[in-house]
Amino acid sequence: MIDQAGKLRTMVDGSSAPELQAKQPKIYSILSGKGGVGKTSIAVNLGIALHKLGKRVLILDADIGMGNVNILLGEVVRYDILDALKTGISLRDIIVSSRYGIDIMMGGADLFGLEELDAEQQAGIHKSLGVLEEYDIIIIDNGAGISRQSLAFTILGDELILVTTPEPTAITDAYKVLKIVSLYKLKSSVKVVINQAHNQENADETFEKLYHTSKEFLKLKLERAGSIFSDSRVNRAVMDQVPFVVKYPTSLACKGVDAMARGMLNGESGIERVDALSRLGNRILRIFG
Repeated sequence: MIDQAGKLRTMVDGSSAPELQAKQPKIYSILSGKGGVGKTSIAVNLGIALHKLGKRVLILDADIGMGNVNILLGEVVRYDILDALKTGISLRDIIVSSRYGIDIMMGGADLFGLEELDAEQQAGIHKSLGVLEEYDIIIIDNGAGISRQSLAFTILGDELILVTTPEPTAITDAYKVLKIVSLYKLKSSVKVVINQAHNQENADETFEKLYHTSKEFLKLKLERAGSIFSDSRVNRAVMDQVPFVVKYPTSLACKGVDAMARGMLNGESGIERVDALSRLGNRILRIFG
């Protein structure tokens, strides 16, 4: 698995293709310990928030066989990376430009078909990777849990973002992922996003649990990437297939993602303290909305 990931890393960072070295996009790999914590929603909305800040963003949906980035964006995708590997079409032809300014690329059923390609096919993929030069940021939306694909793309990313919620099961599964990252020395630090937090205290407490446990037993550095409060409008946006940062730009969830995006670009923690009036408005919406 590590060898396979090394091949992917080589293809993207251009170490075997000098023409790619002029410009390298920043790659963020997003994963979670379990499903249902809002990982894909964060990837999509974060991508749009970064686009609004002037960055050209590509989201790679690497959730093998379960990809749904295109569904959240309301876009139809005809081809994926597997098609490019098998048929020889260029990566540019499988990239879909969404109506919200970000581009998406679907992974397909198995991203490790690279091993089955002959030298000519691999050379073609290397050449077509030049399209990635056009992007400032690539966000990889991994599948939930631990698999050879998600671990490979953990290595592929420049930075790892782990999404969890305050639920005990989510925290436990998030810690399992951190154990694997530490065991295989995949990263020395991990950024953590607390999603669906009831309030700031709830988010802080959740992060502290992971932080202290990881520091004591894993020797792994955790950093806060952001806190996103529970917001009923997120589910409405999903049902409407419209990202919540677009449909509800004044929502608490949007504020959290916007702060996260600014923090990523400025090298700071993406935590934004929300005033009491905004929190009250969110509670009212949850009760009556």
